[in-house]
Amino acid sequence: MDKIKTVGSAVTKLGRALIRPAHAWSSDVHRHIVSCALELLDKEKKVRTAAFYKGWHDAIIEGTIQPDKVGDIDKGSGRHYYSCMNAKGKALDETKGFYRNRMGEFAPSARTLYRANYTAAVSLYKSGKTAEAMNCLGRALHFVADMGCTPHVANMAVGDKANNVHNAFEKHVNNTYGNYKAESFDKRLVKYYEKNDPGEAFNKLVKYASSFVGAILHLDPRAFGDTATKTIPVTEQHIMAVLLKFHADCSSDKGNFLTDGKQYTFKNLATGLYLTVTPKGLVLDEQNKDKEQKIQVKLSELGTFGLKVADGGYVNRSCKGYDYLKIDGKSAQFRAEALGNRYFVISTEDSDYEKFLSAKGGKLASLAYEPENAAQIWVMI
Repeated sequence: MDKIKTVGSAVTKLGRALIRPAHAWSSDVHRHIVSCALELLDKEKKVRTAAFYKGWHDAIIEGTIQPDKVGDIDKGSGRHYYSCMNAKGKALDETKGFYRNRMGEFAPSARTLYRANYTAAVSLYKSGKTAEAMNCLGRALHFVADMGCTPHVANMAVGDKANNVHNAFEKHVNNTYGNYKAESFDKRLVKYYEKNDPGEAFNKLVKYASSFVGAILHLDPRAFGDTATKTIPVTEQHIMAVLLKFHADCSSDKGNFLTDGKQYTFKNLATGLYLTVTPKGLVLDEQNKDKEQKIQVKLSELGTFGLKVADGGYVNRSCKGYDYLKIDGKSAQFRAEALGNRYFVISTEDSDYEKFLSAKGGKLASLAYEPENAAQIWVMI
């Protein structure tokens, strides 16, 4: 029996609320894409990886539909986009290997939300929380599927009118998705997904999906079908590549995870300063063995985490004080995205995970994400 039931309160928290009209693939299409990718492991005779996921298919597939649910941590306007083109087919600028979401921000986007959920999945697995890990892996795969959706990589707003391209395309696919299945795997993808951050692979995927923008603009059902025939099987192959990657990452240590209950130092890459516990909250300071600079990470079922200090308090939402929790109390949460080699960027619950812990003028700040900004990168050891 599949182990989805053991996810328990994590699924409850995300809610079995009604799903609003899809702002990318429908829940049925998301299920189909991930199911086909899991089947592809067997077709390609990836025996060990297929065995690794045996019994966990339902948990992964349940996870893949959660980010579209009302009240989900990742639900929000423009967040599920990663756009390399506008709705008229004009290429958009890339900055240090990154495209933006529909609102013109670097984060949260389909790419960064993949990264957050994937990091959570590896962290939970390494912490012995396999059910929660598989749920978060499914959530990460949701965003890979979104990056293979032509309207989502072309900044097309969704709408209810019949002539809305985004809505019309996805409605067509929702009625025909059973026709689209990858029969083989492009082995060239492996080298891209072996990297700590598969951003290059994602950029290739969104550029491929965006190449069909001109075809679907005219609302021709034949063009919709042709686009889906070409893009969905490619997306399934990318998802299979993530499944291979996750299996490998769970069997090794590339510094891409946090361990529940472990104490870490947080060193800012740009300044060399460390997060330091003081009576007034967290500050940046030089390394000093006589100061409290190790902070315990306490993972939630979604892979977000609270920061517990030596006296039992938890860093609060603003990082300017501490919360002393009653039984079953919940601490302020933070969210890590692994960059490899124990480098992370960290978003804050206080900003709805839209801003990231940063060093600015020697002080701790919460700022919008900027790709490759060393002031937002934390070395956690």
